[in-house]
Amino acid sequence: MKTLMLVNPRAGGRGNVEVVESARSRFAREGWDISVVRSQDINEGIAAINKAVDNGLELLVLCGGDGTIHSSIQHLPSGTEESLSPLPFGIIPLGSGNDVYRGLGAPRDPIGAAENIIFGKPVPIDAGTVFPVNIDGSPRNEKPIRFINTAGVGIDSQTLVTRAKSPRWLSARYEIIFLLTLASLKPISASLEADDWNLDIEAYWILACNNAYIGTGMHVAPDAKIDDGLMDVLLVPKKPKLEFMMHFNKVFTGRHFEIEGVHIRKAKNLLLKCDPIQRLACDGDLAFLSPARISIEKGVFSLRTSWLNGKKL
Repeated sequence: MKTLMLVNPRAGGRGNVEVVESARSRFAREGWDISVVRSQDINEGIAAINKAVDNGLELLVLCGGDGTIHSSIQHLPSGTEESLSPLPFGIIPLGSGNDVYRGLGAPRDPIGAAENIIFGKPVPIDAGTVFPVNIDGSPRNEKPIRFINTAGVGIDSQTLVTRAKSPRWLSARYEIIFLLTLASLKPISASLEADDWNLDIEAYWILACNNAYIGTGMHVAPDAKIDDGLMDVLLVPKKPKLEFMMHFNKVFTGRHFEIEGVHIRKAKNLLLKCDPIQRLACDGDLAFLSPARISIEKGVFSLRTSWLNGKKL
């Protein structure tokens, strides 16, 4: 198996080199032809992905966290359920969050992660795209952004703003910054238009989920599946601030649906308008301003894995 391991050298801290070498050695014991590229910046990573298919590579292994996966899927070749992407990818989790990988349910140690790939098979998975639009729904002259995990507005995007202002030692602790952001959070007036439902809502959080986890293991959408062709749209309505803060720790265990009004609606396409205008978050990165159209593409990427949606294949 001719394989490229694309490594984010900033992910995983001091253990980065050891984790990558453990995984590489396990691949090598299977007789795989392994190349390792430690991308020092995003452009180097993009160049490696663009050359992969031309160089006859059969598999791309992303060694990093959710940010590495998010950056990479902007450039991976697309496919469909019937005709898989010509470049499958696998994951060796190295980041601070690893929520995409957590949603698979696969072993997280480097040997276990490598064997998840070795004994796995390419399976089609979904990805979302966020399209910037005008208030009438017409496209804006800005580049769409793909996401594999989540996209939304409210506490998630405001947490990213807080994180950008935080000291480096705190910036990796998403769950702590999330709780700090609650104190100054204000509700959003939003209009949502899906294929078969519409909703006007005063909300603290609107999140389109392609995966079950966000923010270092917060179980925001327990029933979300990365291969069902749908988003699970989490809706957290405006509540009295004290009540909201007292109960919102339930989001870490998936029990936040016990809070009155918190619910999920399914959608394939979603038009999101906000007042005031909000900056969206996509896979843990701040994106462009609303309004936006959010859509899911079924089977657009090929993931080599033995686990999916928390179950062994």
